Amino acid sequence: MADTYYRLPLDLEGIVSRQQLPRCSAQESIAQHLYLLLTTHFGESRYDPGFGCQVWEQDFEAMTNMSWKDTVQYSIEAAVREYEPRLVRVRAQVTILDFELRNVSQRIRKRLEVTINAALHRTNEPFAFQASLFVAPLSVD
Repeated sequence: MADTYYRLPLDLEGIVSRQQLPRCSAQESIAQHLYLLLTTHFGESRYDPGFGCQVWEQDFEAMTNMSWKDTVQYSIEAAVREYEPRLVRVRAQVTILDFELRNVSQRIRKRLEVTINAALHRTNEPFAFQASLFVAPLSVD
């Protein structure tokens, strides 16, 4: 039972009615957890106020300087090392792109591309994860 991973979001009605919940692989479970970690701001989790990453804490006006990108990248790596023990040798890469939104008053937003490369702790097998976040205000792709 220790290697049973459930797909997110959890089906609460299924839990109450004692139905079998959809399961997923360890890699998919890790990817779901990393996505949750990236989209959670510090203090949002009542059980662990440190769960989350620096993306939410940064001033988006300063996104163009290298220290912003380095700070966010270091925060993501530290959060993954702290909260995802199934991964080792974690490396994060953060890229900031301009993204033009058409049909939404033709405005340009910043898109944060986050790539995480690591290895699975149990098997040393390579693991890769990629997510896109629109920032200022933060939203997901």
